[in-house]
Amino acid sequence: MTEVILITLLVVALFYLFFIRPTRSEERRRQRDLNELRVGDTVLTRGGLIAEVEGVETPEDGPMVVLLRLSENVVVRARTGAVEERISSAELFDEGEDEERED
Repeated sequence: MTEVILITLLVVALFYLFFIRPTRSEERRRQRDLNELRVGDTVLTRGGLIAEVEGVETPEDGPMVVLLRLSENVVVRARTGAVEERISSAELFDEGEDEERED
């Protein structure tokens, strides 16, 4: 009887370590990235579109909305849930850092 309980606990612990914990960690990382979206970031949408963030709107009574520039004259509004991942972050440099990069 004790062996059955120990094996069951071991299986549950392994299931947690290999499946539940990594999924939660990935979801926390994704949520952090969505909360840190800035103008100029490049993102991949769930539909497979690659776009640049043009603006972020946070209405009082609804979910966060991002303005995505798909091409020169095409800007769409989407919920942050439509963003799969942030591909690259907008880099903000001081003037001094720009001069160092040019050398």
